[in-house]
Amino acid sequence: MSKVGGALPSWYWPAGVPRRVPVAHQPLDRILRQRFAKDGSAPALASGATTVSCSELLAQANEIAGGIQASAPAGAIAIGETNPLEGARLLLGALFAGRPVFLANHAAPDLLKAQLAEAKVAAILTSGFATEGLCNCGVATLSRDELKGAFKEGPSRRATEPAVLLPSGQSVVVHSHFSLSAMAAALAAFIVKLRELPFVCMETGIGSWETLAAMVLTLMYGMPVVFTSVEELKANRQSPILTGGYLIVSRRDADAMIRDGHVPRAIAEMPYVFVSTRYFKPRWRRKFEALCRRPIFPLWGLPELGPVVAPHPTWLPIHGHGLPLVNVSLIPVDPGTGKVSIVPWEMLEQAEVGVETLSAMVGYTEPKRNAEVRVGTVLRTRQIAAMDHVGVVILHEQGDGQAAATAR
Repeated sequence: MSKVGGALPSWYWPAGVPRRVPVAHQPLDRILRQRFAKDGSAPALASGATTVSCSELLAQANEIAGGIQASAPAGAIAIGETNPLEGARLLLGALFAGRPVFLANHAAPDLLKAQLAEAKVAAILTSGFATEGLCNCGVATLSRDELKGAFKEGPSRRATEPAVLLPSGQSVVVHSHFSLSAMAAALAAFIVKLRELPFVCMETGIGSWETLAAMVLTLMYGMPVVFTSVEELKANRQSPILTGGYLIVSRRDADAMIRDGHVPRAIAEMPYVFVSTRYFKPRWRRKFEALCRRPIFPLWGLPELGPVVAPHPTWLPIHGHGLPLVNVSLIPVDPGTGKVSIVPWEMLEQAEVGVETLSAMVGYTEPKRNAEVRVGTVLRTRQIAAMDHVGVVILHEQGDGQAAATAR
């Protein structure tokens, strides 16, 4: 685990980028309400020929929130839309109503049913695009047409209250309003230009930490979220406001484009193309960059933590992921003992990545699992990594799996 020796690192850090920034201690719905009311006719969501303005989205979210207050049983609300624009509307409506929201992904039916039970989901919201698996999980389903009622402001909520529940392996992760705002702050402070760009989402749902973090960032700064797909980009059928946006591509989609030997022109023209990936080989990165005809930004994070490591536009090292984001500290953990290493990164060949960050989850919905992942204020990831002499994080294939929830 230890190096024989070596020089101390020079610890590169981008000029003008703070290592720490404050995060708003307000409920996310309050922040977004103020933004939508201020921006009025500016676009907030778009998909194909459909564009929803900030004022329209505010009215729609209030309507949905009122319907939830009047019709939905008490408890968490699940959303499993295959139409992400509709899913975003329902998510905002549930947040406005003060309900924790479980964002389902494409899990097998048995796993999805178990996750719904663990998250104590009381009702599933759908606009008619919900997946069949979600609708057959034995939980009451409410369509948007059934959500009738005037929205009423409830008691004041705290930023530390649960806001969103995300699947992670066999578990369900709880994030607060504060931790979601912290995800956005970490990205926005590290790459300031992201505050001025639309976010382009190619996923069929919104149940991933990547989509959630980028949506919150983009809406908080008054920019639109554009929903599209690889097929629409290939056919040039995307929203007209997509140009100039940034994109987070899944490793699955990036590998598919590499196999096809083609990247849609719209992707190649975007200022920032992030690829959410764990371990990768420099050769893989060069292949994808050659197709994009531009550098890419490897992004690593977890449902438990949100975004953790990415390169900065001033420096994109070919051999590693990049640097810990703003408000993120990486702590070496001895994978054998599960304890924080007393030896610093610069004296280690490799170690398990422990993370201290403001965007860390509140915890798992199953409390007994929390003890497996926390070492004091550090959250274990089960990911083995190294840090080179200037602070670049290099993930290893060893230990390249889910974080805490699926530890053996």
